Amino acid sequence: MKTKVNSTEKMVAISEKALLSLVAAKLKGRVLFPQKVENARKYMKDAQ
Repeated sequence: MKTKVNSTEKMVAISEKALLSLVAAKLKGRVLFPQKVENARKYMKDAQ
C-alpha cells in the first residue's frame, strides 16, 4: 500500500560541451567577483 506517490519530470540529456557553452553564454559580460576586481584595480593603481 503506497501512501505517497512521487512523480518526477523527465530530464533532457545534454553533452558537457553544450552545457558549458550555454553557461558561458549566460555569464558573458558579467563580473562574477566584483570585490576581487576592485582589489585588483586598487593594486594595479598603486603599482603604477
